[in-house]
Amino acid sequence: MSEMIDVIQKAVPDQATANELMTRLFDVTHPSSVFSEPVSQGEYRVILATEVSVGLGYGYGGGAGAGNEAAEEGETEKAAAPGPVNAGAGGGGGGGGGAMARPVAVISIGPDGVRVEPIVDATKIALAFFTTLGAMFMMRRQMRLAGRKR
Repeated sequence: MSEMIDVIQKAVPDQATANELMTRLFDVTHPSSVFSEPVSQGEYRVILATEVSVGLGYGYGGGAGAGNEAAEEGETEKAAAPGPVNAGAGGGGGGGGGAMARPVAVISIGPDGVRVEPIVDATKIALAFFTTLGAMFMMRRQMRLAGRKR
């Protein structure tokens, strides 16, 4: 994972480098990243299955222009006279990305056969429950307020 942090902190000076960064980020999703090496204990082998999420965003922009200074009203003679030309150019870019992995299941292979045991995240389930409950109460309140206005 420390390699990923190094990849993300590098500067992205051009489109080719950004494409290379994207390729390196998606290399994280190889099967070796999703499934661990089997660990043997007696007659059993255990493999950890992991969910991997990768995200990347980057953008570039640029501009250029040339022309005389804009004439304000009443300064037509000054604008018509030859003078310095305003020229401009600019460009820039930026981006970022990251990867996250979390264990989702343990695969156990033994004399009894193959068993897949999910790894349950109780905190995530509780947060989803309370978020849903809060949304339901807010919707009920909105419905009551709308009913009173009629």
